[in-house]
Amino acid sequence: EEDRRRREEEDRRRREEEDRRRREEEDRRRREEEARREEARRREEEAARRREEEARRREEQRRREAEARRRREEEELRQRQQAAASAIRKVIQKVRLATPETFDTARTELEDCLRGKLDQLGPLERAVSDEAEQTLKRTQRRIDEENERRAEEERKRLEEEKQRKEEEARVERLMSEAKERAAEAEKKVNEADHSALALGDIKDATPDTMIEAAYSVHKVVESARAVVDATSQWMREKLRDLTDNRASRSNVMDFQDMTTKLEGSRKSLERLADKANSTRERAGKKKAALRTEQERRASFEKFDKDEDGKLSREEAAAFAKEIHSYELPEEALNKIMKVLEPLTFERFHPLHQKVALVKLEAQARVKRAEQEAKRKFMEEQRDAVLQVIDEADNLLGTIEENVVRAGRDVEPLSSESREMPAEDTKVAAGAVKTLISTQLEDLNTVQEKLQKAEADSATIEEPQGFGKREISRLANRRDRAQSKADRILTTAQQALERAEKKARAEIDAKLTESVAALHKQRSGQGKTIEQLFEEAAGGSESVSREKFAAFITAVEGLTFTDGQAERLFDYVAVNGADLTKERFVEATRLFYKCVKSTVANQELSIKSKTVRRLEVDEVLEAVDGPAKEEGASLRRVKCKAWSDSATGWVTIEGNQGTAFLREYGNFMLVAREHSKQEAQETSGDKADEVPKGSQADDEGTTGDAEMSEPPSKPADGGQGAEDNAAHGGDTGEAAKDDDLASADYAAPEDDGYDAGEPGPMAEAEGAEAGGAAAD
Repeated sequence: EEDRRRREEEDRRRREEEDRRRREEEDRRRREEEARREEARRREEEAARRREEEARRREEQRRREAEARRRREEEELRQRQQAAASAIRKVIQKVRLATPETFDTARTELEDCLRGKLDQLGPLERAVSDEAEQTLKRTQRRIDEENERRAEEERKRLEEEKQRKEEEARVERLMSEAKERAAEAEKKVNEADHSALALGDIKDATPDTMIEAAYSVHKVVESARAVVDATSQWMREKLRDLTDNRASRSNVMDFQDMTTKLEGSRKSLERLADKANSTRERAGKKKAALRTEQERRASFEKFDKDEDGKLSREEAAAFAKEIHSYELPEEALNKIMKVLEPLTFERFHPLHQKVALVKLEAQARVKRAEQEAKRKFMEEQRDAVLQVIDEADNLLGTIEENVVRAGRDVEPLSSESREMPAEDTKVAAGAVKTLISTQLEDLNTVQEKLQKAEADSATIEEPQGFGKREISRLANRRDRAQSKADRILTTAQQALERAEKKARAEIDAKLTESVAALHKQRSGQGKTIEQLFEEAAGGSESVSREKFAAFITAVEGLTFTDGQAERLFDYVAVNGADLTKERFVEATRLFYKCVKSTVANQELSIKSKTVRRLEVDEVLEAVDGPAKEEGASLRRVKCKAWSDSATGWVTIEGNQGTAFLREYGNFMLVAREHSKQEAQETSGDKADEVPKGSQADDEGTTGDAEMSEPPSKPADGGQGAEDNAAHGGDTGEAAKDDDLASADYAAPEDDGYDAGEPGPMAEAEGAEAGGAAAD
């Protein structure tokens, strides 16, 4: 049975297999038949397509052949037109280049060419005709201009020929006149030479005769010189006319030779004039010598009282006294008489010379004594100037050393003063400032000494400018030391100002920290600020400096350096007076600034009813707290809004670290002053609610109290908006696992205040302190 079932199964499978192969074979044959029919159809379509393409190709071939025939015909026509146009343009070119002699021939040829080939031009006929016509017009105009130019040139040539002949006639007349003038000048020069011959025969004549002869010669020479000068001037003027008339080179050379000859005649006349002047000078000297000899003889005879022909000892002394205004010493008179005795007339002039020499020697001795005294005086002046210069030099050396030392001391202040404690910086800067101030006074002393030395040096005649180089060198050193000292003083002053500013910032930050710590301790102990005052005052009505220091240093969480608590007291006290209760309460007020929009609740719990929403940059005054809200583990503080006195509990910081409030110091800055009326107009009834930190001054004005903006610093905006869900409405639903926040409000940028930077402050001293005191 099993075998039977197996065989039946196998038969069934075989039949199924055969049926499947038969169906596949039938399908294959059917597909092949469809493929053959499709191939036949495709071949028929391909044959039809080829027949269509062949018909299109034959049509395209016929079209191309027709197009080629048309193009050949057009090309042949164009070539014939171009050939005709080219032939005409060649003739046109001949017309363009034609001269007056060939123009008529070229124009006839062009006209013939146009008549024969114009009908062959086709569309070029108009252009070629216009070109030919324009060419004929332009060429005719050019030929006419050329004929006019040739006629003008011929006219100019005739005029130049006429002008040349006239110039030749003028040159001939000019040369003739020049020769006549030169001959006349030469004649005058010869006359002067002849008259000067007489000067050689009068050497032994009297002075008057010599002067008369010289005058006669001078007169003739001057007459001849006038003629020569006039002729030379005329020839110089006519030489330009000669060259302007384009005379021949030989004429110009002859003219120049005459000019040169006249120049030689002028020099001869100058020599004759010099000879006549020399004769006149000799005559004058001879006449003066004769007159001097007569005067000497008269003077000799005047002092020769005894008329013995010689001067005695007494007569020689009288001569010296009267003539030279000098009384001869006995020794000098003995020497003179020993050399010249007997003193006859022939030795009278040597006596005159020796007396004058003795007088000059006496005057020289007096002058040498005066010069010696002057030299000693000038040496004393120079020594005094040198002493002043040495004193200035020594003082300047000390100043330079001190300035260098001050420069070393001030160098750390310019770079490290921001890291140094403010008090150390103030001490160092004050020491440098004191030292430099002393050096500046000494520099003034040096300046005074140099001015005195320069004034004394100006009175010294020899040598000129004594000590000026050294004074100038010391002045330059003083100026350099002055400049360096000024820079050091400026650096020290800047460091001192930075230190004072830093000290104010440090003490302001410490005050903010102390006020926050006091409020924290007050909140923890359940006390009021007034009770803290009673504790600090110890039963007194005010808190002294010592009590304040002891009280504040005992506050939990505060640490002070040496003297810092005392400086904090001085910072908040009014003119160093003890702190009254009012001043203590005022000094311990704590303000916050809203740095991220949040809400104020009526109770400590964030689920309590909302008072209102707080906007960024609103200023709030702490009323109670800070306290911890146990439900959401948040630090909250009870605040009063400065803008509308709305009071409520506000979250300081979210549970993920996002800040909503930031401590904002406890002093106001008076940004500007205005009248009370203006304040009431701008602030209304709120003007009375300005914190006590900005009080009215003595003159009845009130400060527009504003919280000044501290230095900017980027806010921590990466946390997202926080705590808004806890304060978003009256429902007050608390967030459990995430930061208490709302995505509806983005974190604003922080303006960068922290405990290490100065907060906004300005201390109001009250009416007794004279008004509001600024930072």
